[in-house]
Amino acid sequence: MVRHFELTEPPEGLAAELGPGGDRVERLLRGICAAGRAPARRRAPGSSLTVVRDPAVAAAAMDRVDPGWLEALDRRRGAARERLVAAGREKQLDTAEHVAMLVATPRLDPADQTDPDARAVSGALLWLIGTVVADALADPGGAPAANGDGPGHDEDKDDPLSGLAELLASGWWPIGPVNGAFLISPYAADGGEPHAR
Repeated sequence: MVRHFELTEPPEGLAAELGPGGDRVERLLRGICAAGRAPARRRAPGSSLTVVRDPAVAAAAMDRVDPGWLEALDRRRGAARERLVAAGREKQLDTAEHVAMLVATPRLDPADQTDPDARAVSGALLWLIGTVVADALADPGGAPAANGDGPGHDEDKDDPLSGLAELLASGWWPIGPVNGAFLISPYAADGGEPHAR
């Protein structure tokens, strides 16, 4: 595995290097890069999603996200890692997570490192990206695309990652379910800068 130290885009050949599911990882990372360059293409992706445009409100909503949803994501990430390690693919997972952090961190890093809300939003997004990356490699045949009802819909309760990759790749931060509504927020402002800035 090639070790990368600084990236502004996913490297050529990443999908092949990662093996099964690598194409999903590369598509996610290229989408995150594109979302920062062309935020105007972001329109609300589904009627059951509640859009929060105010960065302060979005940051405050993190404390009210259904803990069961977050726990399900955490279990899913842990199970994905276990399956990949058991299959001898730990190096591919490490490479995928490493490249994801190199590509995403500069786009999500708060300009004001002393702003606790901005740092919390950045950390939440990076954790979610890592979760989606691990799941993509462990379940290469899975369908990360959101259905018309979005990731908060009842049909998706058994698959907490359904639609999250598509939202992230389209410039949306899936905050999560809060009081029965699934909240999303653009993570890049109109100028292409992350909301955390």
